[in-house]
Amino acid sequence: MRHRFGLSTRSWPLWARDVAVDTGITAGLTALGLVLLVAVARRAPRTWWAWVGVGAAGLVVAGSFLYPVVIEPAFNDFTSLPAGPLRTDLLDLAAANGTPVQDVLVADASRRTTALNAYVSGFGSTRRIVVYDTLLDQLPDDQIESIAAHELGHVATDDVLTGTLVGALGAGAGVALLGWLLGSAPLLRRAGAEGPGDPRVVPLVLLLVAVGTLLSTPVQNGVSRQLEARADQHSLDLAEDPDAFAAVMRRLAVANLNQPDPPAAWQWFFGSHPTTAQRVAAAQEWSR
Repeated sequence: MRHRFGLSTRSWPLWARDVAVDTGITAGLTALGLVLLVAVARRAPRTWWAWVGVGAAGLVVAGSFLYPVVIEPAFNDFTSLPAGPLRTDLLDLAAANGTPVQDVLVADASRRTTALNAYVSGFGSTRRIVVYDTLLDQLPDDQIESIAAHELGHVATDDVLTGTLVGALGAGAGVALLGWLLGSAPLLRRAGAEGPGDPRVVPLVLLLVAVGTLLSTPVQNGVSRQLEARADQHSLDLAEDPDAFAAVMRRLAVANLNQPDPPAAWQWFFGSHPTTAQRVAAAQEWSR
């Protein structure tokens, strides 16, 4: 389907490789978490949820630090952006933002997609600006800088750190809720399990996590839209180029096949960013 609409450039072998790596990482981490949950529940049947909650929160924090240097390289190769006006401007933009970066990297995204994107990842010594090679091929420098200014806005307002801490608290709270639900004898009987320390509880845990993730989606997206709108405003203030901002938002919508003004209900549930129409309107308002 993605090939049909011009979004994917992956060959079948590369697609199979990506699916295998993604499944291996996800299944491995999920299996490890479930084994630890059952093992802790056997040893501490009354307080297991507290210990597992602390562990889940710690894994969220560790994952945020390790993701740029462990997970990202499993899917993309990164090279430093060669010296030139764009690299200098991006480094100067980060310095003016008060959040200097260690490097500007180019991801070989064109092996997989035609989509356009850039982001800032990492903390401290691992912080870097990453741009897709598709971005370099299709957009002028001022529009690339506008995207980078948006991503630097997330850094300036500590959105990544805040998101990590909120995610850690959410993971701990989710485990506490899970502990309460697994205390229900009727629910355990329906699952054929005797308690949280019974391995037969695993399918029930996976079901509850899936349902909880679905129900929390509109809440997470609502928060995300607020953070993205704030980063948009930061981009306009930092780069001071509303025309480039509006132009790149239109280009992103076209290249990524985004609905520019989706139905309100769809946007409320699935929209993680303001709509393209809202973002262009914000640039026009900033100009005025």
